[in-house]
Amino acid sequence: MVSGLGDGVFWVALIGLLLDRGVGARGFALAALVRLGPRALLSAPAGVLVDRVDRRVLLVGLDLARALLMVGVALSASAGVGLPLLFGGVLGCYTLAAPYRPALTAALPVVAGERDLASANAIVGTVRQLMTFIGPVVGAIVVHWSSPTAGFLVNAGSFALAALLIGRVRELEGPRVATGRCLASHRAEWMRDAAGGWREMVRTRGLTVIAVVVFAMYAARGAELVLYALVAGERLGLGSTGIGVLTGAVGLGAVVALPAVQRLAAADRPDLVLLAAVATSALPIALLGFTRSPVAACAALVVVGAGVVVFEVVSVLLLQRLARRSALGRVFGLVGTVSNAGKLIGAVVAPVLVDAIDLPRTLMAVGGVIGLVGVAAAPGLISLATSTRQDRLRLRPIVEVLGSLRLFDGASGLVLERLAGSLVTERVEAGRVVMAEGDPADDLFVVLEGDLDVTAEGRQVNDLHANDWFGEIGLLNRWRRTATVTTATPTVLWRIPGNEFLAALQDLSGAPEALLDVMADRLANTGHIEPRPTVTVEKAARRGFRGG
Repeated sequence: MVSGLGDGVFWVALIGLLLDRGVGARGFALAALVRLGPRALLSAPAGVLVDRVDRRVLLVGLDLARALLMVGVALSASAGVGLPLLFGGVLGCYTLAAPYRPALTAALPVVAGERDLASANAIVGTVRQLMTFIGPVVGAIVVHWSSPTAGFLVNAGSFALAALLIGRVRELEGPRVATGRCLASHRAEWMRDAAGGWREMVRTRGLTVIAVVVFAMYAARGAELVLYALVAGERLGLGSTGIGVLTGAVGLGAVVALPAVQRLAAADRPDLVLLAAVATSALPIALLGFTRSPVAACAALVVVGAGVVVFEVVSVLLLQRLARRSALGRVFGLVGTVSNAGKLIGAVVAPVLVDAIDLPRTLMAVGGVIGLVGVAAAPGLISLATSTRQDRLRLRPIVEVLGSLRLFDGASGLVLERLAGSLVTERVEAGRVVMAEGDPADDLFVVLEGDLDVTAEGRQVNDLHANDWFGEIGLLNRWRRTATVTTATPTVLWRIPGNEFLAALQDLSGAPEALLDVMADRLANTGHIEPRPTVTVEKAARRGFRGG
């Protein structure tokens, strides 16, 4: 809310300053370039950073640095310096902004949990769009009664307040990059993680289709950065504050859509919801080319705003559920590159089209392109929804077994489906070592069939049978394996990746009592004195697990 307010005020202040200095459409395109260019170029590597560092420290540092830079922009505007220096400060602020949204979006599943993820995305998406209404309105008031400089100072204050608020959210803590290693080692890991993000996007069904639609929608948003200013000034006669009025109408659409957003986000057919949101955004933009009435223009943009918030919430929710939890930062970094590249291209192409074919035809062209992309993406989105339903039917027997285990008491169906989709079935002959004492802890095992012996320091401490589990102690405590597990009979196991297990526990808001009780007994049998995990479930899940 705070960030959206500050950003809305800033953009109206910048547009107002450019209008006061007589800058035309190409000047608006340059402003959009310095605003969107850094995020288009840097969001992908920023996503890798998000998955490797403590997110809370990162976000607080970025906010404080941006607050200082924005004060510099305000002083530059007040002193009447040239646009190159002014744009240099704006460029610095948006360069620092590259990791911001990937970090927050990737952290939301941890903060909210799978059960509340749809409603959490609806709240966040609605607040963001609400601020596109309130922010520009506040910006228009500030610029009208004071000056663009005051708008820049309001934005600086919003960064400082955001830093204070983010600093209080412990769930944003993430992994810390290990120190004491050479630069080449860090670079190699960075490149590996970056390549892993691209592989996640390409290999995970549905991510590429959604990314294409995101690109088209954000290209329209970028074009609108320029077109709304021209519509306000040339067709509606609203002057320099008209951009605040029109952008505010888009945000008002989010408020109108608020009662329906959460239900639509949880709908069984997200493909149809997404396509409807694309259509709702396309047609009103095209209709802007036919009106000179401020009331009609605002009414059309209210409809656009409703479509935008529904699209944003549903697309983000799909991405969060399709991608692996451990790769979310990289996925949203890549999506940030796609969306901001779309915005940038739209902002650059729009004034060229206006000069070539005039403003009304450009508006119709933008609306038409959005509609065509929606039509082209429809088969892929419908196929994704169909295959998702088929996957749920295929996984239902596994989900039922997992749900019957005391280990996952209280888990939602979505959490169990994620676990079922990630596990691997292993058939092991009698007399085989499944895990050895002292090995790095990586995965959790569930016994489906068979019997196993558990030994520690050469003595037998336990035996395991169907519906038992093992491997949780090392995952939660970040220890090496505390015991050796050997098959006594032919055995069938489910191997669940450690990060998926920790994420499931985070969604349960803590470990079930059954898990803690079993851990206490096992630690006592193996001679360890700690009766409970030395690392909380929530913190272990936030940090992820890298097998050490």
